[in-house]
Amino acid sequence: MKHCNSIIFVLLTCFFGFASIAQNGPVTQALENVSDTLIKMEISSFSKMKVNSEEALRSLKSPLIEIPLQHCSDGEVHLSLSKFNSSVSTFIHLYFKGKTPDRNLDSIFVVTHSHFWVKIPRSAFDGINQNLSCESSVSGGKRSHLISPNYKAFYSANKRRMYIYMIGGSEGDRYEVTWVFVGDKYLTRVLNKIQ
Repeated sequence: MKHCNSIIFVLLTCFFGFASIAQNGPVTQALENVSDTLIKMEISSFSKMKVNSEEALRSLKSPLIEIPLQHCSDGEVHLSLSKFNSSVSTFIHLYFKGKTPDRNLDSIFVVTHSHFWVKIPRSAFDGINQNLSCESSVSGGKRSHLISPNYKAFYSANKRRMYIYMIGGSEGDRYEVTWVFVGDKYLTRVLNKIQ
């Protein structure tokens, strides 16, 4: 029994160790420094920071799939995409701590395919200040949904890449941050100051 427990411990350590290594990309980079052209063009299609926006729109053969905003408050933001006939169910939760003007992003929780928890290193959201309100509005007729310029998420057309987008900071000092996921793994965050 003792030998069996040791094997289980070693297997779990290897699994979680490899998962952590695989998901630690560069901590932060600016959009113009992103080396993957497709990721750069997809981010450029929805962000305020544009890297040759005409080229970005032409290079995207299929538009990105927006993951709708479901709930927005000063303490938490929820976005989700879940369809009965689809294998893609995604749930994104952003949690904040503190009060304005000292409110910071405390954690990001992402579940894809209804059950796969995506591990995100603390360095991906440490130091992200958020003093902008949800500024959400309801649109549509019978089936209304929330819209906020400060929180968005997208899938690439083939659903291999996912982007979580947030405008942060305060009114005088705003920035945009995009967390990039490839193949259900966290890759990096892209951070740009809004002029």
